[in-house]
Amino acid sequence: MSELGQRLREAREQKEINLDDLQKTTKIQKRYLLAIEEGNFDALPGKFYARAFVKNYAEAVGLDPEQIFQEFGNELPNPHKEGTELPSRRSVRAQKTPPNPKKKSKGYSILPALVAGVLIIAVFAGIWVFAQYTSQDRAEGVVPEEQDDRFDGEFSEEIPSEEALPDEEEEAEVGEENGTPEEVEEEVEEETQVFTQTQVSGNHSYYTLDGTNKFEVKLVANGRSYIGIANAKGNSFYASEVNEGDELDYDFSAEEEITFNMGASNNVELFINGELFERPLNAVHQKVTIAFERANE
Repeated sequence: MSELGQRLREAREQKEINLDDLQKTTKIQKRYLLAIEEGNFDALPGKFYARAFVKNYAEAVGLDPEQIFQEFGNELPNPHKEGTELPSRRSVRAQKTPPNPKKKSKGYSILPALVAGVLIIAVFAGIWVFAQYTSQDRAEGVVPEEQDDRFDGEFSEEIPSEEALPDEEEEAEVGEENGTPEEVEEEVEEETQVFTQTQVSGNHSYYTLDGTNKFEVKLVANGRSYIGIANAKGNSFYASEVNEGDELDYDFSAEEEITFNMGASNNVELFINGELFERPLNAVHQKVTIAFERANE
């Protein structure tokens, strides 16, 4: 057992807190808490979790995390070495971008246009010749002298009265009363969600979400990371490591507040109601708390 682990364990035992209770308080799995006490940091999901886990452990047993880091900082692993080994989201996307095809020569790009132009001219010329030929045949087949101007039918002496004719003004009025389909359709107001930042404390950001009655969440992992999700009452929905390709979907519309705890946050994309949430901090480990204020309240 390391000196750091022994110090943390003694503080926990003085507070009469067992590992199960400490797991509920810190949202850190019991096996990781035991690994910290034994100084086995290789058992953690990543070196960058060591300081975060130790900080949460110390706060839970009443110790000052900064003082712990000063006294036992040499026992903690260096997170920067592992951070450089994980590919960033930007570099992964850059590798997936297909190479640009080689540009074709100017002669090859002009040739298809010339061929298309010649074909179009040939089509129009054929249509014009056919039209001229058809009109000429019709003109030659008409003999004005042989046309019969007689009309064997009877002419009606009745002239429709003005009352029988449709009134243009009445038609216009009917059209105005009925209205166009666009005017008849009722306008549906679309919900517009608004994020408002209320506070930033260290690596913890606080927001309010209003303008909507939905609070649907989706987290997508683009690499190895840790995700913890809890509500205002401290109930945990998720607290574990995720790998590339993992997705988490939740509907928190009935919750008042949700806190997202993300390690290696650059490997996690957070979507709120289908919209990508842009985090304000560039910290490797950060927390985001969102208070939900429904639009109809």
